[in-house]
Amino acid sequence: MKLRSIVVFVFALLLFALAEASTAQDCGPRPRLISVSGTAEIDAAPDQVNLSLGIESHDKDLIVAKSQHDGRVKKVIALAHSAGVNPKDIETSALRMAPNYSEEKVPRFLGYEVSQTMEITLKDLSKYEELMTKLLSGGVNRVDNIAFYVGDTRKLKDEARLKAIRAAKEKAVAMATELGQTIGKPWDISEETGWGALQATANSFGSNAPRVVEEEATIAPGQVTIRASVRVSFQLE
Repeated sequence: MKLRSIVVFVFALLLFALAEASTAQDCGPRPRLISVSGTAEIDAAPDQVNLSLGIESHDKDLIVAKSQHDGRVKKVIALAHSAGVNPKDIETSALRMAPNYSEEKVPRFLGYEVSQTMEITLKDLSKYEELMTKLLSGGVNRVDNIAFYVGDTRKLKDEARLKAIRAAKEKAVAMATELGQTIGKPWDISEETGWGALQATANSFGSNAPRVVEEEATIAPGQVTIRASVRVSFQLE
């Protein structure tokens, strides 16, 4: 019993010593710091486009409607393949088949509708206009969305982040110089989230974006903007 009491007493003393050491560290002299944020943006021309398309077929005979629909879908997929689209960049939704009725007081049966949506990613923008024309004449009867973007943004994100860090350092130097101080080593670095954080935005049509477009082209994909924001604390010397 006496041995157990001694062990408990020693353990309590150890916890007390650790708490005292932690408190002493927290109460120590705080380094003189200057904390600043830095932001940067990089613009890049899109090199890919995502097409969200709809294919619908109607007939009073469900078998006929389904057959017509299957033919359209196969033709659209073949057209995408002919434009160099990789099979993994073509995605179709589940097939939907439903009867259609009029909106009269006594609804009349109008026929069956067979529909499906399709996502196609084209990685060669030089083929965009020709492919769209063929798709619209080959079975696509609804275009839900067209989005231009940069396929690989990793390098651009890294570059934007480095520029944001340089901007933060330049700001810190300017502020410290104005106060008759100089900055030393960085104390803390963090990438900000939320507004101003690292992000990529694209204008799908970009008609107002400054960009050289061929005289005969009918699209202006605009530019993708990569933004980065960091916060850095430097020691003052």
